[in-house]
Formats: sequence, C-alpha cells, structure tokens
Amino acid sequence: MNKPIVGLTLFFIAGIVLGKYLSLPFLSLYLTFLLLFGLSVIFYLKGKRSLVVYLLFSLITLAGSLYFRYSYFPHSPSHIINFTSSKEALQITGKVINRPQLKGRVIRFIMEVEKIASKNGSLKMGAEKENGSGKIEKEVKGKVWVISYLPLLNYDYGDEVKVEGKLTLPKGEKEGGFNWQKYLSYQGIWVELGTGKVELIKRGRGNPLMKWAYRSRDRMVRLIEHLLPQPQSAILKAIMLGDKDSLPAEVKNTFLKTGTGHILVVSGLHVGLILFILLVFFRTLGLSFELTSLLVMPLLAYYAVLTGLRPPVGRATLMAGVGLGCLLINRDISPFVILSLAALFILALSPLSLFTASFQLSFIAVGGIIYLTPHLEKRFKRLPLWLRKSFAISLAAQLSVLPLLAFYFHQIPLIGLLTNLLITPLVTIILALGFFSLALGLITLGGAQIIANANWLALTGLLRLVNFFSFSQSRTISNLLCPGVGSFSPILLIIYYGGLVALPYVFKISRSYVELKK
Repeated sequence: MNKPIVGLTLFFIAGIVLGKYLSLPFLSLYLTFLLLFGLSVIFYLKGKRSLVVYLLFSLITLAGSLYFRYSYFPHSPSHIINFTSSKEALQITGKVINRPQLKGRVIRFIMEVEKIASKNGSLKMGAEKENGSGKIEKEVKGKVWVISYLPLLNYDYGDEVKVEGKLTLPKGEKEGGFNWQKYLSYQGIWVELGTGKVELIKRGRGNPLMKWAYRSRDRMVRLIEHLLPQPQSAILKAIMLGDKDSLPAEVKNTFLKTGTGHILVVSGLHVGLILFILLVFFRTLGLSFELTSLLVMPLLAYYAVLTGLRPPVGRATLMAGVGLGCLLINRDISPFVILSLAALFILALSPLSLFTASFQLSFIAVGGIIYLTPHLEKRFKRLPLWLRKSFAISLAAQLSVLPLLAFYFHQIPLIGLLTNLLITPLVTIILALGFFSLALGLITLGGAQIIANANWLALTGLLRLVNFFSFSQSRTISNLLCPGVGSFSPILLIIYYGGLVALPYVFKISRSYVELKK
C-alpha cells in the first residue's frame, strides 16, 4: 500500500474531483501548474529532493484538474452543441458509431456528426458553404444521441446517414435521481435529436474489427436460439452478450425484484467470471502462467469487442489486462498497486469515467475483494475450496458496494445478498457451458447440443432459484437521505467503510479471544 503508484493515483483522482467541483478558471490552474513545475526543477537542481516529492504530488493533482476541464467541456466553435439555438429543423450527416437499438417503434443510436445544413442561412458562423442545392452547409464535430420514430431499421453500425430534426440539450435529473444529461456528457454526448427521417447515404464506413465482431455476435445469437428453447435462450443471450431484446418482461422483473438484475447486463462482473473460467481452463491443460496470460488477454479483448465495447466491459478488460501484464513482469507485485495502475491507465484515457457508476462499482468491488476475501474465506473453511472462494469473493464484493447501490438506485435489495451468494457460482457454470457449446458448434452441432442440454439444466435451476426468492418479497432500505443533500448520508458512508476496514481486525480479535477461552 505504500507504493508510490498508489499515492500518485489517489492524487490524480483528487485533481479530477477538484476540477469538476471547483470553478477555478482554466488559465489560473495552468499558470499555477507552470509555477509549481518551475519550482520543482529549481529544487531538484539544488538537491532538495524531499520538497520535489511534495511538489510532484501537487503537480499531479493540478494535472488531474486540468485534464478533466480540458476533456469534459467541448471547446471547438464547430462543435455540434453550438447549433442547439437554431429554431429550424436541420439536416445532419454523419456516421452511426454503435449498434442501433430498436425498442417498440423507436430506434436509438449515437451519431458522429460531420456536416450540418440549413435552408435559410442560419448557420452562418464563418466557415459555411453552399452545397449546390441552395442549402447552407458547414463541417461540424461531436456526437448526437438520435431518437428515430420511424421504425425502419435499414442502417447499422458504420453506415453514413442523414437525419433531419431540431437539436436539443438533454434534460438533467429525472425522477429517481438519475441525471440523463450527465450520463450522456460522460460519453462525450451533449446534444439530442428526435427525428422521423433517417436516410441511408453509404454503407460500411465503420471499424472492420467492430463490424466483424457484430457479425460474430449475430451468429452466436442465432446458434443460441437454435440450441435452447425460451426462456432459457433469452436468459443466456442476456448473460453472455447483453442481448435482452427477447427476454420476457416477467423474467426481467423477477431478476430485478431479487436484486440479481445485474447479471442480465454485461459488466465488469462478467469479465471477471470469464477471466476466472479462462485461467482455470488453460491452467488445467497444464499451460504455464505466462502462456495462459498471453492467451487470455486477446480473448478478453475479443469478448469486450463482441459485447459492443460497453464502457464497463472495456474498463474491466483494461483492468484485467493491466493486472495480467503486471504479474507477467513481477509475480510479487501488490494487488493494490495493480488496481491503482489500472485506474490510472483508464483515467488517463477518460477522466470522465471517474464519475460513472460502473467505474466506481467496479473498482470499489475489486478493492473490497482484494482486502476482504482472505479474511472471509476463513469463515467458510468447512466448505470445498472452490465454493469457499466463490462465496467469499461474492460476499466481499457485495459488502463493498452496498452504499453505492443505495446512492445510485435508492434501495438495497436485502434478499439480493443471499441470492447473489448462490447465483454467482451458477452463473459461472452457465457462462462456461455457454461458450463451450458455441465453440463446439463451429465443429459439430450434435456435440454443441449435448453441452447446451446441460446448460439448459443450469439455466432452469437459475430461473427456479430466482423465482423462489422472488416469492419472499424483497424488502428494501430506500431513501437513506441526509436532509438537504438528497443522497446517502456521508456520516453513514464513513461509519460503514470504517467498519469494513476494521472487519479483518475484528475477526482477528474474536479468533484470539476464542483461542484464549480454550
């Protein structure tokens, strides 16, 4: 824990937080950074190394603030946000950069804009031109969240499209505390557009790797539907690929009611389980740790791309990659150093990640697993090793994120503490059988069907287990609010996490007391 990288990461995080909540001018921060940098050089040349260390951490904090301010707000005059004041419908041309989602009669997708056009010249901002059809056209940049009310999906990822409509700013906090505007802004999206007109201009402008991954995903979906009946096929598609399109509403509600809905959304948990499966599989084959790591990293990257490179999955994959890379270099490295390196690497790529629920849940859960699991394992010592580890890891993760669940979702499904302990090992088996059956399906459908039949039993057991607990009518702790703050009480947070930190010492004291009594 005393490693410099841990402190460096914490100071960088502090800088990002200060950059978000302190409204200091960017120029003031920049000049302060230059001043401290100059002082660091002077003190270093004079041999005052201890002062340089203090100044270095101050510089890292300022660097975090500057980086956040630069990354968060759109600065370019040609950014699409500058055209939201237009009262007329605009024509916007750009590229679809994710898989369009069709729900009911509405299609949603993210568009990377390239050109914007109007008829009456309201876009005159210095770099416009006439496009030959009497319209004023201008090159622009940025992303737009497009909501199409025309249920004709004849376009896909990577296609160039033209949409027509009015640009609007996303609304802020909605009922329940969820802030839609912040959620989009952390993805670099500042503008929405509702339209009834989407025109396909050109196909196939996307990343070839992503296009290949989407085609692979479609083949997997078809194979799962061939091997398994409903609702087992729908549950497996949700768990493995995050595809909930065919998941019955009553099944989804049952999972949500029991606090296990997160297993139907591909996240860092799934990456962790797949990492565990792959490590066990390759090590069972007798491969060395070095070779196993080199095989696992590209497979995890493939899974991340396969699931659409969702931010939580991408971050968890980076975290796993950094961890395996560090262990390849030095097997004795502290897990907290690995966690700090992963956080620093991810925040260097996207400082906005710090304020997302998925980032916070992932890193606090992993930190809790590292810190608490060895101590919790001793409480389950009568269980078989694999079951003992599974229970300890699951309980450590859940205890670590409880306050965050209360903060973001305003409730804690108490029954979820028990159901997750039982379900996590089962989901691990389901994922292993699912990928094994899909891999075998490339060679023989008969062999894949045998594995799928075994998975049908596991999926049916999962569904029955969740149904059983749903009858218990999950009790929840909700709205644990601090007056005037509207969030989980900071005092409760301090007490709770202080208790978690003290938990291993409590175990140690109680064990010593029992031994003395003997």
